[in-house]
Amino acid sequence: MLSGLILLSTAASAEKPVLALVIDDLGYSYDQARQVFELPGRHTYAIIPATTYSRKIAHLASEQGHEIMLHMPMQSSGDLIIESTALHDGMTEQEITRGVEQMISELPNIRGVNNHMGSKLTEIGYIMRPIMETIHKHNDGYYFLDSRTTAQSQAYQHALRAGLSSIKRDVFLDFQGDDAEVTAEQFELWLKKARDKGYAIAIAHPYHGTIELLKEKLAEVADDFRFMTISDLIQYQQQESLPWPRYLSHLHQDSKNSKQ
Repeated sequence: MLSGLILLSTAASAEKPVLALVIDDLGYSYDQARQVFELPGRHTYAIIPATTYSRKIAHLASEQGHEIMLHMPMQSSGDLIIESTALHDGMTEQEITRGVEQMISELPNIRGVNNHMGSKLTEIGYIMRPIMETIHKHNDGYYFLDSRTTAQSQAYQHALRAGLSSIKRDVFLDFQGDDAEVTAEQFELWLKKARDKGYAIAIAHPYHGTIELLKEKLAEVADDFRFMTISDLIQYQQQESLPWPRYLSHLHQDSKNSKQ
C-alpha cells in the first residue's frame, strides 16, 4: 500500500494549490456539526467517539456525503485525560487493542483516524505500534493523520510501518481558541504553505469565531485553490503515480503552532 504524502509534480504545480481542512472535536454539539457541514468546499470531519452526539453526527455526515474520521482520544502531556475512552500509558497492549477496536466499531463509516490531543502518548513508540497495527488490521484502507500535537510524535512513522497511508497536519488554525485575529493569521499561513509546496493540511475546531471566519475566507479563496478531503488528496496523488517520500510536512517548532 502506498504511504506518506507527495510533492506535487512540475506539471501539477501549474494547477491550483490544494487546501485540505479537517474540523476536529465533533461530537459534543449537534448544532456545531450542522454548521461546519455547511462550510464552502469539501472537507474532512473528525468525530470523538462515545460523545453525546457522535453517532448522530456520523449518520448526518453519511447522509450528506461528508468524509469523517475517528478523532481518537489520547493522553496528553501533563497526563491530561478528558474522555473516558482515551488511550493512556497505563494500559496493557491488550487493553489498547480492545480500546481501538471499540472506538472504530462505533463509527463504521470512517475513512481514517487522527489523534485527539495525545502530546504524551504519541511520543511513545511501543504504544503507537499496537494502535496502528490494530487500525490496519481492522481496515487496511484507512489512513492515519498525525495531528502533530508534539514535535516528537512517533505516530506518523509507526502508521507507515503498520502499512497505513499516513500524513501530517501543517497548520493549526485556531490554537488560541476562539481568537479571530490569530485564526485569521493562521489561515494566511495555511494559504502560504499550500502555495509553496502545492498543498497544505489545516486542522480547525468548531468554535464560533472559527466557523464564522471560515464561512467568509473559504468562499473568498475558492477560485484560487482546490479543496480536497484527506482521502481525495491521497487518491489524487495515487492517480498521478508519483513517488511518495516519507517525510514532507514541516512542523513549526514554536508553541504557537502546537496543540495538546
